[in-house]
Amino acid sequence: MLILIIMLLAVLGLLIFFQLRAGKKYSVFIQEYKKELMIPMIAPCALEMAASFDLMSRLHAQVAEIQQKMISLYGMKEAKNQTIAFIARLISVVFFGIIFILLVGLAQNGDTMTMVVIGVMVIMFPLFMVQDLGTKVKKRRVSIIYELPEFLSKMVLLINAGETVQKAFIRCVKTKEHEKDKSPLYHELHEAMVKIENNMPFSEVLNQLSKKCAIQEISMFTTTLLLNYRKGGDDLVRALSDLSVVLWEKRKAQAQIRGEEAATKMVAPLMIVFVIVMIIVGYPALSLF
Repeated sequence: MLILIIMLLAVLGLLIFFQLRAGKKYSVFIQEYKKELMIPMIAPCALEMAASFDLMSRLHAQVAEIQQKMISLYGMKEAKNQTIAFIARLISVVFFGIIFILLVGLAQNGDTMTMVVIGVMVIMFPLFMVQDLGTKVKKRRVSIIYELPEFLSKMVLLINAGETVQKAFIRCVKTKEHEKDKSPLYHELHEAMVKIENNMPFSEVLNQLSKKCAIQEISMFTTTLLLNYRKGGDDLVRALSDLSVVLWEKRKAQAQIRGEEAATKMVAPLMIVFVIVMIIVGYPALSLF
């Protein structure tokens, strides 16, 4: 028990030390990324620890992997700060986990088994957070692949009707402007539209869109537009129509994968229901023996 008390005081002392050392150094950053930090109360301590131990350099390979995912989710401009916020969140979770383990150990009079079980859960939680980041990237990619063919088909129709490429692009985005906060594709397209309306060169807008999304299908879309929009006419329409066919096929493939994943997820609940039904049906017969 004494060892647990000493360990708890040491952890709390470390927390207070780094909290005081950070001071108001990170107040602007915390205010801007309050939601991403999860626990703003001890965020100064987590950020100061990350800076003091130079975790960004020491764990270069792991941090680079996280930053790559942040680039996909938030773009090149926000990736670094989002990565720092994510690392700070991991440190905060580990700190709270250690404190919780020690408090449970004290409450259970040093029960080793309980502490080990909770310790394993605390270790697994940061791993789940990293895995969840990968899941978000995958969902974002799937969502973009799923919506892009529809957007492209609308553009082809408008260009066929006589619209210029830029006007067709803007008009297609505006039809789904209300979905920009829910749809990853329309969020990126809306930002691109704003840049076009602010007179940024169309080619530069498309290049930035391709880099920010970092998805092959978006790169195919922007490359096709860049290569053909100056020519216009039948060449552009034909190129976009061919790309549309390819993207619709990819959407069908994604829909098929979704269906297979949904069917797989239903297997476990159905097995549980089957076992429960077998027990309900079979119990009266077994009770006679």
